Amino acid sequence: MLPNPAMWPLPYSVLAALTAIAVLWKAADWFVEGAVGLADTLKVPPMLVGLVVVSLATTSPELVTSVLAAMRDTPEVALGNAVGSVIVDVSVALGLAAVFASAPLAAHPGLIRSSGTFLAGVIVLTFLMLLDGVLARWQGGVLVLCFVVYSIHAYFKEVRRLRRGAQPATALGAQLEEMESSRPAVGPLKIAALFLCGLAGVLLGSEMLLNGALGIAHHYHVPPVLIGMTVIAIGTSAPEIATALASARKGESALGVGNIVGSDILNICWVAGMSAMANPLPVERRVLFASYPSMMVIVLVMLFMLRRGYNLNRINGLVLLTLYVAHLLVLQYFVPLGAR
Repeated sequence: MLPNPAMWPLPYSVLAALTAIAVLWKAADWFVEGAVGLADTLKVPPMLVGLVVVSLATTSPELVTSVLAAMRDTPEVALGNAVGSVIVDVSVALGLAAVFASAPLAAHPGLIRSSGTFLAGVIVLTFLMLLDGVLARWQGGVLVLCFVVYSIHAYFKEVRRLRRGAQPATALGAQLEEMESSRPAVGPLKIAALFLCGLAGVLLGSEMLLNGALGIAHHYHVPPVLIGMTVIAIGTSAPEIATALASARKGESALGVGNIVGSDILNICWVAGMSAMANPLPVERRVLFASYPSMMVIVLVMLFMLRRGYNLNRINGLVLLTLYVAHLLVLQYFVPLGAR
């Protein structure tokens, strides 16, 4: 049993957090590859492979870290991680990808209209649920149910799309297409090794990241929710940041944009929902009115820029990165360092 993170020396906490980010970065890739290979071996239909991988593997760092936090009496970290991951995915991952891509990031119009609208809707729904100061277990169940309904809708929409040979119409379809295009040809032993090592890495990395971040928070007297929205959110979003940059470099930016939108839906419905079902998630009003409006503004600005020409150029990327800096300043104003 590890000692309480509050007792860790600061260098140990920082090293644990940085090591955890590196572990999660690689372990998430292994977990996805192993999960895809395992599903193939079991002859699971490709569309269901997409649903399983999207709902479990690609958001495994966020899910495991948030559920661990909720079960260990730091539920504010769980909600902070879910909200912070959405903000990091949109502003940092897409922002960096747009800035460093050789061409503007493209997006499928149908994906923005369908999944983008759903994402904005569940953010508003969660905000309304939190106005009483807590995301209860039954409300977490509602969010998970929203994801199930969205997945069923996306499943049948993608089936119709595949029959027509059209472009992906939902974030799920874009994630599935990206997964199909990079699916490795591996043997059963390697599949098992990737899956088990990836799962172990995600569990270990999430544990290290949570403990390291809480140790840093205790040393600097940072409110746990703030550390969840920054250090932990960036750490668990490392796979999405890497995927967005890699997709942009490969000229497959539409898939990268779809992956980000799909991951954000999962962060709100799946990660926050499952964490609330494990343990109700309280939130202070000052944190709620600092984080959710920021998240909504960043998501709406991203969707607005994408709707104008269904692409993001370098200027758009700089706007998103600037919004992330503004978000940090808003957080510091509402939840200052040293506040208890």
